[in-house]
Amino acid sequence: MQSLTLSDLKLGLTDLLDKRKSALLRSSSGKTYEPMLARKLEEISALPPVVIGGKALAAELEETDVEHDSFGKAIWHLTEAYLRHPQISPESVAAATRIRRAFIPALSELKASYADEARAAIERKKILKQHKADLERFPVTDGETLHDWISGFLDAGERLHSMLSDRADVKETSRKGAGALRAATIGLLSRLRAGLTDEVEHNSKLPPDLDAQVFGYLDELHIPRAAAARVKKKRAVPEAPAPPDAS
Repeated sequence: MQSLTLSDLKLGLTDLLDKRKSALLRSSSGKTYEPMLARKLEEISALPPVVIGGKALAAELEETDVEHDSFGKAIWHLTEAYLRHPQISPESVAAATRIRRAFIPALSELKASYADEARAAIERKKILKQHKADLERFPVTDGETLHDWISGFLDAGERLHSMLSDRADVKETSRKGAGALRAATIGLLSRLRAGLTDEVEHNSKLPPDLDAQVFGYLDELHIPRAAAARVKKKRAVPEAPAPPDAS
């Protein structure tokens, strides 16, 4: 179970101490370790979400960035269509030009860092009202206007800022403490499993598949993690150089 993350342990312990609790308490080992594991679950649940990584912050940032960039591309291409169309009124061309300059002057901006995109969104949110008339001039799908798209674009940028701020709030000491908690929890589970194995071997009243009843979900969480770790380790090992030609 060495590959389990804190997120895995939170899920696995929640399942173990609820759905599988009756199986756990059939053994003396389970009765001994149940309160200790319950305490570990409380400690894990009390950690900042950024540390637990129920959904890793990196994944949340990436998803939000994709949303931000998708809005940005849609806005840029929509204004590009109006700017290129040969029969659009001068007033619409002027409005599209103002929108482009104010909110997304170039597609290359969407390749900026999370921090730069967040900073730009915060600054541009300040001028959203003054461009409302221009934005509402352009209808889009589902009865919305370009104002709705710009609002979604800026909101996603502001969420990037909030996520970056949350990450900064997690001190290095918290991360180290989380690592120690993870190791201690895995240690408890390993010792429980060893004790359970001994009990099943020497107590015929216990079902032979008790280990699977107790650890089934934790194993389901562990197997793909371990497989991914093996692949990563294999890729990290450089191939041995070919032997010199003896001819």
